[in-house]
Amino acid sequence: MDHGKKGGALCHLSVFFLLVGGLNWGLHGLGMLLKTNLNVVNLLVGRWPTVEAIVYLLVGVMALKVIVFMLMGRKCCACGGSCACGAGEKGGE
Repeated sequence: MDHGKKGGALCHLSVFFLLVGGLNWGLHGLGMLLKTNLNVVNLLVGRWPTVEAIVYLLVGVMALKVIVFMLMGRKCCACGGSCACGAGEKGGE
């Protein structure tokens, strides 16, 4: 089973967690400038520090998965290799 193909479940999960992580970092930075807590993950599950840590860990693992796939020349799961990221140009399907 090739998880690097466009449309794979692991691919969609990776993109989801990367979007959540990226948006959370952006809002967290904005919140720091505005001196307020805009860390969405913390606001949603902050009462459960273990769950919060698991969410952050999953974001990191999915980012690592995407980096490894890109370095291996596999198609970018977010765009099928047709974007500026250059992934998939080697044709690794």
